[in-house]
Amino acid sequence: MSLIIGVEDDRVQKADLGDKIRELCEALLEDENVMVARNRITSFMNDPAATGGYAKLADLSEQLQRKEMAGEKISEEEGQAFEDLRRSTLSEPPVQAFMEARGLLQEMESFIMAYVSRTLELGRIPKENELTPAQGGGSCGEGCGCH
Repeated sequence: MSLIIGVEDDRVQKADLGDKIRELCEALLEDENVMVARNRITSFMNDPAATGGYAKLADLSEQLQRKEMAGEKISEEEGQAFEDLRRSTLSEPPVQAFMEARGLLQEMESFIMAYVSRTLELGRIPKENELTPAQGGGSCGEGCGCH
């Protein structure tokens, strides 16, 4: 695999990062935590009851957000119906396993991206204390959907 990065320049050789990226991806795919997470996601996706309930919750959430953004007030009954559906859906073991797996993979991705970004910023491999909590895979803030 070839992934040539750089500009046409006689003075600086372009970097071929393809092999290194492939090695990282292979290491990720061989990681036991990644394998478990992917299996949990696959199990969830193959469970019509779990995916249906989760889709219903997402649809209702989107409807209420649109209503709120349009300046309409969400009634107490609508809010309670959403909260009841949210509580029952998120208490289902397949949904919990899916969300935990998705969270783990997102955390790994965030950590890798932060590590690479910080390396490019510093011009060297960062020390652990040079990664902020958000860069190290912590919460990325309100509204991101990861918590």
